[in-house]
Amino acid sequence: AALSTANTKSYDLVVIGGGSAGLTAAKFAATFGKTTCIIEEEKLGGDCTWTGCVPSKALLASAKSAHAVRKSKEFGVSSGEVPVMVDMKKVKERLIRIQNHIYEADDSPEVMKKLGVETIEGRASFASSNTLFVEGTSGSSKIVANEGIVICTGAKAIRPSGNTIAGLESVKYLTYEEVFELDTLPQRLTVVGGGPIGCELSQAFSRLGSTVTQIATKLLSSAEPEVTRAMEQVFETEGVQRIKSTVASVSPGAGESHVAICSDGSRVEGDVILVAVGRAPNVDIKGLKDVGVRLNSRKGIDVDSTLRTAVKRIYAAGDCTGDAQFTHYAGYQGAVAARNVLLPLTDPGVLSDVPATTFTSPEVASVGLSEKEAREKYKKSGTISVAYKEIKDVDRAECESEYDGFIKIIYKTKSYEILGATIVSTAAGEMISEISVAIKAKMKFDTLATVMHSYPSYSFALQAMAAELYYDKLLRYKGLLSFLKKLGL
Repeated sequence: AALSTANTKSYDLVVIGGGSAGLTAAKFAATFGKTTCIIEEEKLGGDCTWTGCVPSKALLASAKSAHAVRKSKEFGVSSGEVPVMVDMKKVKERLIRIQNHIYEADDSPEVMKKLGVETIEGRASFASSNTLFVEGTSGSSKIVANEGIVICTGAKAIRPSGNTIAGLESVKYLTYEEVFELDTLPQRLTVVGGGPIGCELSQAFSRLGSTVTQIATKLLSSAEPEVTRAMEQVFETEGVQRIKSTVASVSPGAGESHVAICSDGSRVEGDVILVAVGRAPNVDIKGLKDVGVRLNSRKGIDVDSTLRTAVKRIYAAGDCTGDAQFTHYAGYQGAVAARNVLLPLTDPGVLSDVPATTFTSPEVASVGLSEKEAREKYKKSGTISVAYKEIKDVDRAECESEYDGFIKIIYKTKSYEILGATIVSTAAGEMISEISVAIKAKMKFDTLATVMHSYPSYSFALQAMAAELYYDKLLRYKGLLSFLKKLGL
């Protein structure tokens, strides 16, 4: 039935999805005095607040605390011989408290309203390139976008079919979307997958007290090979059991347990199974293709460098594009998409140097090119050099008994241009930001030696590594410098 004009509203910018990208896009529009709304089917905050960054880091913090208690004797501190007790209900209560605080401070409809952003609850569908229908609990409405639409529908957990893992549907398995609802600690946890989610949660539950078996051919396979070796050693030391294979089939065991059979014939019995095999762009929007929006090879919404789709006034930002899936990148893209819709000229929304961090202990962070990627791009021999330092050789790490990890920086041999870096360290997520700034500012690696770092911070190691190049550079011009010195210069 046709909607009455009473159910029709118009805005300068309409945002579909209230996660990191959507919230930032709407806030940008409101900042510039534009009328804007967010259409959200569930709850503002997206994966980051409810099933991703926030709950996982809260859980990891509890796990780190439990691990620290167990290791305290190494630091001359003892709480007696009482075993570490983990109250999973209290762990969950803390997690929820943190989620709610962040939501109420940054993401809630009330906060957005104060900023000038209206929240519309419901599911959006396209009627035309500038018109949406919204079906919600309070009825239907028609939304008209005067200047443009930004799609920010995020991504969702990949749920393998029976063709991929036979019998998976026969057991009650979890993904990252459900695992944080647990209020009892699994005695035996099976984790399928060796990516960032699989690794973070394998370590977290192991430290909390679960017996964890992780089934993955490699850990963090997209990272530098040194990362895989380092994290395999860490997990082995901490007691995370690992099967270097894939899951062929799953079947119910006694009670609510399961039996997983791996491709190499290994058999794993567990009480809870967590499937962490990645996330897929969420593009299930009725009418999307009908208005001319196309999908790309990654099954995300196809956009150009300005984040515009094939349709002039429809843009997309964040995980729904199939690009790198990071909250910080989604937020950046949301702002850029809104800016490109509402303001003259355009800014680039697709970046090549996006920092990434997996928040295991130690953290794994990277930005730019890996060594392999750099050598493939610059094929001439001698073009690329690598600076490498073991974390155990960093004074701060020695003070804290943190011996696992390394710093690896890829740069051009002659110009010292930084091409990329990987850091495995307690503070890797913080340290990588310095490299990101250096790349963006086109600061040469040796120049970092002239930037004073506080000692004994972890990042002081970056200055020390740069200093080695700085001294080498001076030695290279030793003759010229001696001549200039004689001239009194």
